Amino acid sequence: MTEVSSADNKPAVSLVLRFITTFLGLVLFVYFVRQAGLREIAAGIRGIGWTFAIVVALAGLRLAARAQAWRHCFTGVHRLTSNRAFGSVLAGDTLGNLTPLSVLVGEPAKALFASTREPVSRSLPALAVENLFYTLSAAFVIAGGAVALIVRLGLSDTLWMTGTSVVIILIIFISITHVLIWRRICLISGLATFMKRLGSLNGVVAHWTDRLCQLENHVHSLYPREPKRLICVASWELAFHALAVLEIYIVLSLISEVSPSLLDAFIFESSNRFITAAFKVVPMRIGIDEAGTAAFAELLSFGTTTGVTLALIRKARMLVWMAVGMILLVHRGISLHGTIPEAASTDKANDRDTSSPWAPRGAVVVVMARSPDGPRPPKSRLASALPQAQDRRHLHVAFLTDIISMCQTLKGVTLKVAYTPDGGTSGLIQAGVTPEQLMPQRGSDLGERERGIFEDLFGLGFSPVVLIGSDIPTLPAQRVSEAIERLQVHNKRVVLGPASDGGYYLIGLSDSTDQRTVPDLFSSIRWSSNTTCADTSEAAERCGLQVSLLDCGRDIDDKSDLTWLRKQLANPTQALRAPATTALLKKLLGDNR
Repeated sequence: MTEVSSADNKPAVSLVLRFITTFLGLVLFVYFVRQAGLREIAAGIRGIGWTFAIVVALAGLRLAARAQAWRHCFTGVHRLTSNRAFGSVLAGDTLGNLTPLSVLVGEPAKALFASTREPVSRSLPALAVENLFYTLSAAFVIAGGAVALIVRLGLSDTLWMTGTSVVIILIIFISITHVLIWRRICLISGLATFMKRLGSLNGVVAHWTDRLCQLENHVHSLYPREPKRLICVASWELAFHALAVLEIYIVLSLISEVSPSLLDAFIFESSNRFITAAFKVVPMRIGIDEAGTAAFAELLSFGTTTGVTLALIRKARMLVWMAVGMILLVHRGISLHGTIPEAASTDKANDRDTSSPWAPRGAVVVVMARSPDGPRPPKSRLASALPQAQDRRHLHVAFLTDIISMCQTLKGVTLKVAYTPDGGTSGLIQAGVTPEQLMPQRGSDLGERERGIFEDLFGLGFSPVVLIGSDIPTLPAQRVSEAIERLQVHNKRVVLGPASDGGYYLIGLSDSTDQRTVPDLFSSIRWSSNTTCADTSEAAERCGLQVSLLDCGRDIDDKSDLTWLRKQLANPTQALRAPATTALLKKLLGDNR
């Protein structure tokens, strides 16, 4: 007999859950619509008229506010534009509203939608941080709404004290959460370590625990610690709730015979946050929204009809944005069935699939490069030896061709070429680079760009990662292999290839903790100076890393470097390492023998 795995049952369980929750929601929906009266509801909806466009616009602004909060949760410079973030949030919320799995589908969908700008390994942890801030802000709104309801109804002192106590407890809880993250106290990792010692973690539980530990580590590393970023994220989350209060106030003013106050609108918004949090498994909260809003409307003397009408108008504007979201999903090719496996599936087969952002992928060598077709000609310091800009562009292509050819001889190693956005990628193809080998650099200086590459590739499962420059065409393949071997033998080290000018032509790191973190080797470094390598070594020692130095090399930056290179290429052995460079220099400057 063939045993049916639990994984095979997951789609069936999900389908049954979706059917049950949808059916119960529809029953509630029909009941409360009949209670309110179709004629009265229709009259209320007609009272909205063209103002419905304002309601839809406010809902769009709310999505945009969360998108901006997400963008501020990335560390350093990122390439997630406002438009792409908005589209990602809209697409993810659309999928989340259509399924009982809610955030388990919606959040990965946002990350996948944004993957053309930022890798999933960066966008998912940033989403986790944004969701943390949203959850904390929603908790404040719900608690504040409870107190506002007590004030509005003028209830007894006992209830007043109870509500105040709940708010105080929530504030304390939220403050403790922030302090734990701020001080990088890893509760999940600590509990997981304790449970492993007891032998209580195995199988699927251990697998999920490892994922949670990785996510916790990302949240700690991405949490906005600068006051400006912290204020920005919190402000966008508060803007999300403020816009919701404004939307409810406008709708109530038009559909109700009772004049609402902003306090009333705030109470309705807090109840809506509670319903959304408590009933995520119900697709679109169908029936639940109508029942809950009707109950609060009756409690506040607005009447059941007003409550159901308000819920239906909110659902109508939700459907408008969901229609846009479905168009975006279809255009992007993201489906409900493909969302979880692509982003964070726990299926064992997926763990072995290298398309998963969590799968181990082995060593990778990254060539840092600019496109020769960029707006600024490369190698400007060689102008005294090669005054024609086009000649310097050709020399840059020759350097790239030789260094990439060398890297392609390395066995069992993935090759990537990290390009600067200003020059694009078209000029790199002629150097033998394939589209799948390309990856963008991000950051305002060399340190930020190098850190970003390590973060992206560690997040994709690559380790060790070795970065090399593109201006050392005679670099031996054995030097790169040696760097990889040193990192594989001892992963708590940094390998540096010191350059004769005080910089370095190679830097390599391993993901020593398997938590996709990058040690701080890139802050307070005097870049492009004769102390760059020394500063990096000191930073490594501060991080507790062993520094391993390769043989010294020489970047080709100025005329004296070019003269040295030509002498090197006069040696047939060296010339074989850089055939493209040798041929071009003979053509431009003649034979140096």
